[in-house]
Amino acid sequence: MIKPIIIVTCILLILGCEDKSNTTTTQEVVIETIKKDTIRLIELSGTPFEIGFKHGEILKPEIHDLVSLWEADIELNFKIPANEFIQKFLQSTNYTAAITKWTPQLLEEIRGIGKGSEIDFEKILVFQLVDEMWNNGGIIFEAHHCSSIGINNRKNNGKVNYIAQNIDVTPFYHKYKVLLDIENEATKMHNYVLTVPGIIGVNGLNKYIGVNVNSLMDLKNSSDGLPVCCVVRGVLDKETFGEAETFLREIKHASGQNYIIGSKQNIASFECSSSKVSIYWPDSTKRYTYHANNALKNDSYQPSYINQITDSFNLTHEEYIKDVPRTTALKTRILNKESINTETIKEILKSKDSDTDPICNDWTWISTIMEFHDDHNVLLISPGKPDSVEYEKFIIQ
Repeated sequence: MIKPIIIVTCILLILGCEDKSNTTTTQEVVIETIKKDTIRLIELSGTPFEIGFKHGEILKPEIHDLVSLWEADIELNFKIPANEFIQKFLQSTNYTAAITKWTPQLLEEIRGIGKGSEIDFEKILVFQLVDEMWNNGGIIFEAHHCSSIGINNRKNNGKVNYIAQNIDVTPFYHKYKVLLDIENEATKMHNYVLTVPGIIGVNGLNKYIGVNVNSLMDLKNSSDGLPVCCVVRGVLDKETFGEAETFLREIKHASGQNYIIGSKQNIASFECSSSKVSIYWPDSTKRYTYHANNALKNDSYQPSYINQITDSFNLTHEEYIKDVPRTTALKTRILNKESINTETIKEILKSKDSDTDPICNDWTWISTIMEFHDDHNVLLISPGKPDSVEYEKFIIQ
């Protein structure tokens, strides 16, 4: 069944290295086969402000390029000057208070990015708020396309757990691909964070856990919750799966979002709205999970979404999501495999089972696979469409 495309209130799709070897007293990082022209590796260390300042200073030309594209798109869609939009957006929301409460170190990092890149703080702050602008911008646009997987092989006497994702964003962002290698003095954490210049993070991995994200615009949002980029980085400041889950359940979420979190021991898919957090499992084995961009468990729906699918298509939520091509493809390809390993996951992320809504598509910006071994974690990155761009390997111990 080919689904009618649901129209939702949002603004634009933004998200969303060189050879390096580094050894510290607590962990060893080994980087292999890094192609300088495809993804840029930036090493950052110090206090949160210093990390942000170096990020902004090193990537200043790229940040200015992206912010200019972002401002032009705001003016195209909203028919008002970008600076006016930014002021109205900030006046009608209160995300700064949530960031200050839950992840104050990230507010300092964002300030640092603004100073280092010589961009006004308010502008660089709103530049972070990708999903929040979709949910509160008031522009009609179609939803996007990311696909995620979680495999708990420990449930089946296996040795390696996995989470993986195709990150799909607007094509004019595709040439901007950055991997931040962050050593944070405040949290004592070492993170790999995938992002575009000027934004604190899209997904990432530390030596304990990793996190993938898919936006769920059918779930309730809030104008005073913690933004998605800060949730991602907040998760990556945790040392255990349990701490990460507690964090997701304690905060108030700004945007409907799916977070698949993985570790050596556990995998789970959390559907988060501003008022509820639910875990989605396809079956009782809890050995695998997957996600696209529709809520599969959480029923804290955005009222405008329910009204729209009822009025426009005469469908319930369950009827609307029944045959989403990417969700169906993820389910079919996982269920049809006797065992799941890295090569299996690569084939899933390369797949194009649907002509209208394939897992690997023209919007695919980066593909990531995170492996959780007994004594180390691995981050595999295809800096492009995985059916045509090879994965590059990063190891963290």
